[in-house]
Amino acid sequence: EKHADAMLSLARLHMDRDELEDAKKQCSALLKFDLEVEAATMMLADIMFRSNEFDEAIKYFAQILERNPNNYKALEQLILLVRRAGRLLDTKKKGRMSEATRFLKLAERSSARASFDAGFHYCKGLFCRYSRNLTEALEELNQARKDGEWGCKAITQMIEIYLDTDEVGEELVSSNQKKADNVKMANELRKELSEKGTEKPVKLQLYAAYEQLCQQTKASVENAVNLFTDILNNEKDSVSALLGLSLALRLLKQDAKARNHLKRISKMQYNSEEAEEFEKSYLLLADIYIQSNKNDLAQELCRKCLTHNKSCAKAWEYQGLIYEKEASYADAAQVYEMAWQFDNQRNATVGYKLAFNFLKAKRYIDAINICHAVLKIQPGYEKIKTEILEKARGSIRL
Repeated sequence: EKHADAMLSLARLHMDRDELEDAKKQCSALLKFDLEVEAATMMLADIMFRSNEFDEAIKYFAQILERNPNNYKALEQLILLVRRAGRLLDTKKKGRMSEATRFLKLAERSSARASFDAGFHYCKGLFCRYSRNLTEALEELNQARKDGEWGCKAITQMIEIYLDTDEVGEELVSSNQKKADNVKMANELRKELSEKGTEKPVKLQLYAAYEQLCQQTKASVENAVNLFTDILNNEKDSVSALLGLSLALRLLKQDAKARNHLKRISKMQYNSEEAEEFEKSYLLLADIYIQSNKNDLAQELCRKCLTHNKSCAKAWEYQGLIYEKEASYADAAQVYEMAWQFDNQRNATVGYKLAFNFLKAKRYIDAINICHAVLKIQPGYEKIKTEILEKARGSIRL
């Protein structure tokens, strides 16, 4: 027992050096003698996570949460893991509640204080963000943002919601009120984060650059290019800066330069700390390949993305686009359905594509059902009514 602290410290040292197998041995020894059970289990789960052994990692975090449902560090990791394993959302058809939903409910029931705990609000906000309930996510994260332990993480999540690069298209805009409002909110939160003094300066510089990018005017995007370039002069392998620069160059119609930066990222060693940036880089390059009819290369990048995150709706969507271009409508519908589910049935554009491919595959009832679901979230979507719903109904009557 007196050696438990030393063994735990040694395990942490191995973790810091990325010597995962040696760290695993120390943790297993601690568990064998029933010492430092929670800390050792947390570390084992982290080892499994970093080794991409999602199912094993989920099992360890679930064990911790069964014993202590209000361990919010474990709950945070579990939410991140089940998302990567493609198990974040409840499966309505099978009537299965996801681990994330189950342990969030358990945390709420297990403590009368849960509704006042910043950790609980942060975890709920994280879950809502990845479930595409962005308004609710911001509300939950806002309740955690003043907290000493969870505040910085909550602010970071809020900034990333406001600076959503998935909303950055391929065209510059003269002005856009929604984009301006989002950038203004991100700017205020960045200043708040800066005042806390815990975030690395380069992270704050990246957010400032993304603020310029997300305004999408010619002047702001050119500013973004300069800011990202400055960051890369000091941090030449920053995936976030390379991605931002590629997005900016694409808006400026410099696709060849963007492609070169993205190809460089695709050859870099993947790491879970920059997971989001790696995924977005793979998909941006896949999009460029799809537009130049290099479908095999695009498919390879989509698969690479899904290896690390099975919940990545955009990767499923791009695979659907490839099948659709090849007139393989049944296959396209199958993967568009995955994109629709992983977007929590909240992305009207994906819903349209799914309904269209159901129509082309002569699955008329399914096409009609998806049209109704899309119209529920976007009632004014006339195109889906005239181009799919009416045609599907007409085909059934024939």
